[in-house]
Amino acid sequence: MKYKLIFILLFLFSYCGRSSIDLQTLEQFKQSVQKDSSKFDFETKISELQNKLSTEFVYKTNSCFLIVSNLTENETGKIINHTIVSAEECFYNDFFEIKPNEIITIFLFKDDKTYRNWAYKLYGDDDLSPYGYYKPSKKVMLMNINTGSGTLVHEMTHAFVRYDFPDIPSWFNEGLGSLYERCSIDNGEILGYVNWRLPSLQNAINDGSYTTLEELFKTNDDEFYGENSGFNYSQARYFCLYMQEKGLLKKFYKAFRTGVSKDPTGIAFAEELFGKKLKEIDKTFLIWAEKLKYE
Repeated sequence: MKYKLIFILLFLFSYCGRSSIDLQTLEQFKQSVQKDSSKFDFETKISELQNKLSTEFVYKTNSCFLIVSNLTENETGKIINHTIVSAEECFYNDFFEIKPNEIITIFLFKDDKTYRNWAYKLYGDDDLSPYGYYKPSKKVMLMNINTGSGTLVHEMTHAFVRYDFPDIPSWFNEGLGSLYERCSIDNGEILGYVNWRLPSLQNAINDGSYTTLEELFKTNDDEFYGENSGFNYSQARYFCLYMQEKGLLKKFYKAFRTGVSKDPTGIAFAEELFGKKLKEIDKTFLIWAEKLKYE
């Protein structure tokens, strides 16, 4: 009940200074809060974690997320409002339809030390990305939020995709997630920008080790995450950025999700949307990618 009350108070506060309140809108808001809150047993989950964690942690809820943080309440609130809430709105405006039907826990750790310490204590994980990771088997995200919020948005993408497009291949799952490692979130739309993964792609183009989009599209999990994973991530990310720049990314996602049983690689949908064969798409993609600059 305390979470419902907080939401309602925030709603009322947002109307301060207005001459009147739309009582019908207020009632609809109350009902939506009650409906959303009733979907998830946050209190039981919080109680379980309180028995495992130290008293420095704060607990917040939003949508399907339980946010557990050892930042201050104010710092935690800013990340929730500016990143988690805004990104979810954008994703469901642009891409996704099916929402998670279970609680996903997001741990926001204030520094590398507490991130690594609690990842090991809670889940026995010690071979960690310095930024954070998503653990789908436990429905949790663990973030070293001191490194920035880019990885948080990346992992949120994976968390939502798992429910909306469960058959997504690794190349597109990681391409889409890594696209939003550097992004803008504005007016309900999320846009990716050039980031630190660009040199891996451009170096491969320049030294002749570049492999084709067709090879990328046909990779299985082991191949994608294997010895060439750095290049694979980069190529997948920048092909998603290329589709975004062409106004095709959202259409590709929806077409691929709908027709994945017909073509699990996605080649047919790319060729249909671009109006050309994948080899021709690859040529124009390479010309575009060579001109990019990361500043």
